[in-house]
Order: sequence, then C-alpha cells, then structure tokens
Amino acid sequence: MVQIFRNWWPVFAGLLLVQMGNGLSGSLISIAGEARSFAPFLQGLVLSSFFAGSVAGAAAAPFVIRRTTHAFAAMWFTIALAATTLGFALFDDPWMWVVTRLFAGAAITGMFTTVESWLNLSIADSIRGRVFSMYILIQLSGLASGQLLISARGIGEDVLFVFSAIVIGLSALAYRSEKIEHPVVETPQHISFTRMLARAPMGSLCIALSGFSWAGLMASGPATLQMMGLSDIDKSLFMALAVLSGMASQLPAGWLADHLDRRLVLLGLSAGAALAALVPLAGTSSLMLFAFAILFGAATFPLYAVGVARVSEVLQQSERTAASAWIIIVFDIGAVIAPLVLATSSASFGASGYFLLLALPQAIYALATLASLSRQRAR
Repeated sequence: MVQIFRNWWPVFAGLLLVQMGNGLSGSLISIAGEARSFAPFLQGLVLSSFFAGSVAGAAAAPFVIRRTTHAFAAMWFTIALAATTLGFALFDDPWMWVVTRLFAGAAITGMFTTVESWLNLSIADSIRGRVFSMYILIQLSGLASGQLLISARGIGEDVLFVFSAIVIGLSALAYRSEKIEHPVVETPQHISFTRMLARAPMGSLCIALSGFSWAGLMASGPATLQMMGLSDIDKSLFMALAVLSGMASQLPAGWLADHLDRRLVLLGLSAGAALAALVPLAGTSSLMLFAFAILFGAATFPLYAVGVARVSEVLQQSERTAASAWIIIVFDIGAVIAPLVLATSSASFGASGYFLLLALPQAIYALATLASLSRQRAR
C-alpha cells in the first residue's frame, strides 16, 4: 500500500483538491437553494441534475481516453469542472443552476471515470478493495475539508463559489506529473450493462445503493438540516462528522473485503446503515443527529469501494475501461433518484420522511444479500 501511495500520490493530491472544492460548492448549493426558498421540486432538480449530467460524463470518458491518454482526459475534465463551478457565482435563477449543475456533474464524473479506469488497469485483484478504499478515503478527506468551510458563508456565497473553482482548477496540475505510472491498455472490449449485472448482481446493486446514500447524505442532508433550523456551524459539524467517520471505516472495510466474501462485508455495512438511519426518529436533538451522521457515514461511504471490488473481480482486463463508465452510471442512477424522492418526502412528512427513506433501501439490500448468501450455502 505504501508503494501504491508513492506511485499515485499526484493523482491522490489532485483528487483531494477536487473534492475539497466540490464538497464546499455541493453543500453550499444545497443550503443556498433552501435559503432562497426554491420550490421543493426545483430544489431536488438542482441537486439531481448533477448526477444526471454524470451519465454523460461517464459515457464520454472512455471515448476521450481512447483518443488521448488517462492523464490528458483527467486534466481537461477537471478544468471543465472548475469553469462550471464559477457559474453558481454568476447566476441566481434556479433553472440556470440546474443547467450549470448538469455540466458540473458531467465534468467531475468524466474525471472520476478516467481515474478509476486508470486504477483498475494498474492494480491486482488481491489488493483492489484496499486500493479503492484509499481512493475513497482521499476523496472523503477533501470533502471533509470542504464541509468545514461552510461556516465561512458569512463572507458571501459568491466568494466561496469562486474559491471552490480556484481550488478545483489547481488540481488539474497534478495530472501532468511524470511520477504517475501509465498502464498498458489493451484494446478496450465493450461490456453491456446487463452482462455486468448478470456477472455481479449484488456488487452492481451495491454501487446504485452507494449513489443513493451518498447523494442522500451529501446533497439532500444540508437542505434537511436547513429545514430543521440548525446553525451553519452545526451543519458544518454534521457533514464533517459523517465524512470523517466514513474515512475512518474505509481501510478496515477494504481490508475485510480483500480477506472475506465481499457479500458478507456488504451485508454488515447495509444493515448497519439501515439501523443508523432510524436513530434520529428517537429524537432530533443535535446529539442524536451527530450520532446518525457518524454511524450512517461509517456504514455507507465504504459501500462504493467494496462494490467496485466485487464487480471488478469478475471482469477481464480489456473490459475494465468500459466497465468503469458503467459503474459510474449505476452509481448515478441511485444518486439521481435520491434528491428527488428525499426532497419530496421531506416536504410532505418533514425530517422523519427523510430518515425513513434513507433506511428503506439499505434494509432491502441487506435482506437481498442475506438471501444470496443463504442460496449459496444451500447448494
């Protein structure tokens, strides 16, 4: 793992800066939309459009990689993200935010698809869980740093959006480093979504669940806290606790995923997340909300790394670039759904509707994983 970090630190440094800017701007968009009294559906649409745009970015990335290099593709997707982030400082109309967020989603997902393809082509399956856990850990470190900057909202939202764009733009320099290893790329082989799903159904569904959980917490969470009347400092602390607990659980979850049946790890994480989402139903004090943030973050943020490892273990090397795009799209399917249904549920049933809808898919997935394990043992 030390060697992996030594070889890949420029990419990890770039990811850290991207997620610092993205974490700040993403939460700021959620809070600003609620504070400006956007209609619930429009608020959900602003948040979901990011993940809808992600589908286009994921589809475009393999095309760009084939015609350039992983480094060139990652750099230009990152520059595009910095440019779109400036748009939130220029426009106040919610429909313009929908469009801007759409392009931001395409840019950041193109970058993530490129980097994940890069990693998948360069590492062995025996360490895949731990490497992707480190990849998510670096991302979460940036997100946590970004959340802490929300408390500086008093200097002006436009100033913070510009700051986010500058930080993201600086990250593009990391991909020019000569220290990064470039994989030997076989002629990419197409793999369909249905074929990937048939080979690794629980891993694929886990990635969709990860998208739902991630967007539900990071995109819809700040708006729910705004509706509940929490201060900006409490919002920052809530989001930071969720991200920090997810960071703490990444490497242990990755280690377990490399040494156990990965479905067992997914069962434990999803069941824990379902129980964590029920905690605020016992009370909505700051203490209870912080407890939820810690437990839910620790259980849900490792889902993506373990799910990717589960899917990738059944793929051939030549299929992994195309599969990286499908993995992001599957993640985005869950992420697009979450803000729309959670915003509507919160508007209709208050905060309790938000927490119940976070718990439900986790519980369903845990039961499905348990059934999968039981069928295998019965054979």
